Amino acid sequence: MLSSRSLRHVVLALAATLAVGCAPSLKVNVLQPARVNLGAAKRLTVVQTEGRKGARDFLIDELTRQARGEGYFQVADRSDEGIVVKVAGRSVQILSTGSGPAQTQDEIGVRIDVNDWDAEKKTETVKDTDSKGVVTEREVKFYEAKTVVSVTAFNASGKALLAEEEYEMVGRGEDKDAALGNAARSLISRILFDITPKYVTKSIRMDGDDKAQKPIIEVAEQGNVPRAITEMESYVQTNPQNSAALYNLAVLLDASGKYSEALDLYTKAISLSAKDYYVSMKAECAKRLADQQALAQ
Repeated sequence: MLSSRSLRHVVLALAATLAVGCAPSLKVNVLQPARVNLGAAKRLTVVQTEGRKGARDFLIDELTRQARGEGYFQVADRSDEGIVVKVAGRSVQILSTGSGPAQTQDEIGVRIDVNDWDAEKKTETVKDTDSKGVVTEREVKFYEAKTVVSVTAFNASGKALLAEEEYEMVGRGEDKDAALGNAARSLISRILFDITPKYVTKSIRMDGDDKAQKPIIEVAEQGNVPRAITEMESYVQTNPQNSAALYNLAVLLDASGKYSEALDLYTKAISLSAKDYYVSMKAECAKRLADQQALAQ
């Protein structure tokens, strides 16, 4: 049984949790860079492929299909134009420009080398249990494929953002082609996961302590953030030392993607009232600004 002191601690912790849960907040969708940041580029151009032709064609088709489905990158195939690239550390040298135009600033060149593309027939024992609990065994035959490729992705200045990075996937299927197709599809999915920025939903807590700001906060929570900004700016002009007003205006600008302006206001609010969540929300805003700058390169 809990002592009165321990019970008091539990009640206080629960109250704090409920208070945070009831605090007003804004949800925003923010774009975050992938593991491999390709900057502002949204065009992928396959300039060279090496290895088995059937495998190369399948990978290009699958890259095009999956990229179209995700809706972020556009893919072009220029692998038949005679472009030749050489990877040297984190740089790429264009040994032959081929017959088409030069690479543009908003374009990422891609070289794909097929290192392994094969499947073998296998057998495994599967146990089945019927409704009476009787266990029987049967053999299942299938093909297991292994696909391995090296990928190089580079920008117009010749910087290799991926430098011969190896990807390997295993797939199963009823026949050899099905197994290879399953492995290759997973492999392309993995590559796109590594390079495609993703939208993430974030919740930015507001300060509801000043009851006079409640109508403005409600306007923001209903989705009219521009109007809330205008009203909060007026409130700040007449209450320049109100930490909650400065903080909430920072939140509204943060939610609008105006991260630099928001950071200045977060700093002013913290100088007047260093509430823990003021500091944490400022740190998250700084991360969003860094992500925005990284994606604009």
